[in-house]
Amino acid sequence: MHAGQGASLPGSRSLRERIAGQSAMSDVVLAQSAVPPRGRVARILGLSPLSAQSRMSYNGALGELLVGDVLENLGGNWDILHDLPLALSGALLDHLVIGPAGVFAVHVSNPTDNDFILVSDRLPVGHEAYDHLSAARAQAAAAAALLSAASPSPVIVRALLVVVEKRFLGARVAADAVVIPLNDLERFVTGAARTLTGAEVARISDLADLATTWPDAPAPRLDVQSLHRQLAVVRAEVRAALLHRVLWGTLGIALLYLAVWILVARAVSVIISG
Repeated sequence: MHAGQGASLPGSRSLRERIAGQSAMSDVVLAQSAVPPRGRVARILGLSPLSAQSRMSYNGALGELLVGDVLENLGGNWDILHDLPLALSGALLDHLVIGPAGVFAVHVSNPTDNDFILVSDRLPVGHEAYDHLSAARAQAAAAAALLSAASPSPVIVRALLVVVEKRFLGARVAADAVVIPLNDLERFVTGAARTLTGAEVARISDLADLATTWPDAPAPRLDVQSLHRQLAVVRAEVRAALLHRVLWGTLGIALLYLAVWILVARAVSVIISG
């Protein structure tokens, strides 16, 4: 169910037209535009084309795109908006989900390490800890305040932290926040108990679609087609670099195995001849 389009954001762009990962993709593309092309040796060795500045935005963009794909396929009972501005020092809400089970402010975490465990309100990732759960709660509270201010009655918004990592451990559900892996997102949202009527969902969707409900957002720096096209180029370069590193790693293991086999064969020969 999609509410009718409301007022426009700066740059004549409505909230309904904002896409999943829009700001993160824009950050990646603009950061990479300032990075000098890699030399031939760097490409052969598989050095990453990403700069330190764009690496985090790149992971974030991929995570938001994956989550956005799941949310857009929830069905006609659900309304989804992306990349909404919040009154939190320029913060943007990754996704707003409105449906029979309520209103969810979705914050996406896409770490690069293989395993991490939820401990209290922090997500240890490698040797660092990202307080994504507290950020998710703060964004949900900000979204609730903005929607409630535009509504004749309070709007309850739950924080939903979605972890893209496939081997995520420690999913949990609390009164004010839910932490789940991406693979469980659709099942959780569609299987949650109904808390809103159809009329309430429509009313909140109408409010969420109005630019006047949210703080002013800057006009998009790149159009959607350009974003997808340029991000596809970056993704192709990242994949090619990864493939080169895998090939070099495989070659290194093969050479190491060959060297060990030669040493063992020589040792056996010495023992036999001795």
